[in-house]
Amino acid sequence: MRSDPVLEFLMQAKDVIVAQSNIIMIVVIGIVLVFGGGLVYNSIKNSGYQKSQDAFGKAFMAYEASSTENSRSDENLTKAIDAFKSVVDNYKSTPQATYSAYFLGHIFLKQQRYDEAITWFNAALTKSSSTGFVGAIPLEGLANCYEAKGNPEEALNYLKKALLDDRIKYRSAALEWKSALLCKGLKKTDDAKLCCQKILADTVAAAAPYKQKAENLLVELSLQEKS
Repeated sequence: MRSDPVLEFLMQAKDVIVAQSNIIMIVVIGIVLVFGGGLVYNSIKNSGYQKSQDAFGKAFMAYEASSTENSRSDENLTKAIDAFKSVVDNYKSTPQATYSAYFLGHIFLKQQRYDEAITWFNAALTKSSSTGFVGAIPLEGLANCYEAKGNPEEALNYLKKALLDDRIKYRSAALEWKSALLCKGLKKTDDAKLCCQKILADTVAAAAPYKQKAENLLVELSLQEKS
């Protein structure tokens, strides 16, 4: 009688299963543990992300409350600073930690505490796509800090970096204008002119408020060269 290859395969498989039942059981348990562990990890991760969102939300509310002119504005700002720092410390590697570091840099810049602002703006810098433009906008904050500290060369360096980052391309005209003014102050006339020309060539709506300024500065720079 001719053997049935399918039936023969099934019989062989049965013998293998019986002989290797312990090993198979271990593999099955392993798969269950890995799958279950993945679910637990995702649950913990999602829970941590939610907590970071909640913590950042509370910090932001305290910051918003500090902008109101009342007797508790300073108290609320102190609360906001402490809360933002807590988010950075407790929820590292989350977008909320980046947002919090940026707000701390912004707060200290307004308070003219430039070294502290620089520390936090640097902490907010990231290439992570999850933070969107907030991971790049600290470059402009750093430029503002160094300009305020009387270091226009370093400020210009950070503006150049900002102009190369596509995440804040919408700020190009504003960044070019700041660069033009710094270049003018540093007697870098050709660089200042180039910045103005880039503004005039920019077709986005955000560039409109800077076009007349750029034209005026170009005229001023040309007159200075002739005098």
